[in-house]
Amino acid sequence: MRPRVTNKVSPETVTRRQFLERAGGVAAGGLTAASLGGLATTRASAQAVRRRPQRVALVGADHYHATSFPNYLRILENEGVNIVGVHAPDADVATRWAAEHGSTPYTDYRTMVETTEPEFVIALGHHAAMPDEFRYLVDVGVPFLMEKPWGTDATTVNALADLAEQRGAWVALPTPFRYSWFAETAIAMRDRGELGAISHGLMRFNQPGIQRYRDLGSAWMLSKAETGGGALINLGVHGFDLCRYLTGEEPEVVSAVTSHAVHRLEIEDYALVTLRTPSGVIYVVEASYTFPGAGSDQERKLSAERVFLRATTSGGEGVQIIGPSRNETSQAPDGYLSGWPRAVRECLDRLARGEPPPVTARDCARAVSLCFDAYRIAGEI
Repeated sequence: MRPRVTNKVSPETVTRRQFLERAGGVAAGGLTAASLGGLATTRASAQAVRRRPQRVALVGADHYHATSFPNYLRILENEGVNIVGVHAPDADVATRWAAEHGSTPYTDYRTMVETTEPEFVIALGHHAAMPDEFRYLVDVGVPFLMEKPWGTDATTVNALADLAEQRGAWVALPTPFRYSWFAETAIAMRDRGELGAISHGLMRFNQPGIQRYRDLGSAWMLSKAETGGGALINLGVHGFDLCRYLTGEEPEVVSAVTSHAVHRLEIEDYALVTLRTPSGVIYVVEASYTFPGAGSDQERKLSAERVFLRATTSGGEGVQIIGPSRNETSQAPDGYLSGWPRAVRECLDRLARGEPPPVTARDCARAVSLCFDAYRIAGEI
């Protein structure tokens, strides 16, 4: 039997006003900006309890990351939480994935949140839909993790970061490449003074072509209006964040070029961007949808005064460390959790400890701003 798709609250379920009154109180005359601000603080405080969230909902299962790699629904199952609701605007999509994960489908995420009262939300969906999702979740005070980029332009995303900071909202950005043995090794060596001055770095993220998005039911990824761009905003944004993370500096874009030569769509299928930090570190970000077949061309490097670091995958996740008198590979320990699964676990564990998000709304805004700076230089906008 197909699960019932819910798009409005029945008389037997909790109404929006009842939900809000329970969460923090609402003036009889209606919801005001001040009351919503108070609600967010009250709800967030109530959920900053010293226990791991158990009731989790997912917004935007029409995003390929929800059900394909990294498959957030599978990650949540592995974390042992109760997936109380799965949302997608399309009823068939919501029903399919809710049934597969033993949950309830919804076509309206507001109804889902009001009905199920989750302790944590993972928010996805079309990039163009993300700003409304973000504002709603901040307003009701539910802690959440939202996939990048949160919008289709830098002005909107920066305004969302401002809102999160003003409200003290618990909002996290999943940054999978921070959660890697390469990045952890580089940061540890940097902090111990083992790198010396950093000269330059590189992140190459060249993925297969665009047909995969059609096959995964995410053809909206090929629309500039729905996404804000192509390979750069989808893949290259990880490189911008990694540059900031590894160097501890705020870079600027000094050059950028894009190409539409392969797929000839309005979104770019290739981008090459050069960043420079205040101390003079040069960092190159390369992203594309042009790798033939099902493989991938990925590379992460950091060249410093005393050592050269290169991410490796042969024999498991690791990092090659080369210096004047060393050439060794450090492998991640057995059971090492990286990428998106680690990002989700970090959020759940930090909420249990009453700690702030591991990667903030401002981090997202800065990475997205670099992306659109690059688009301007490349003539995309």
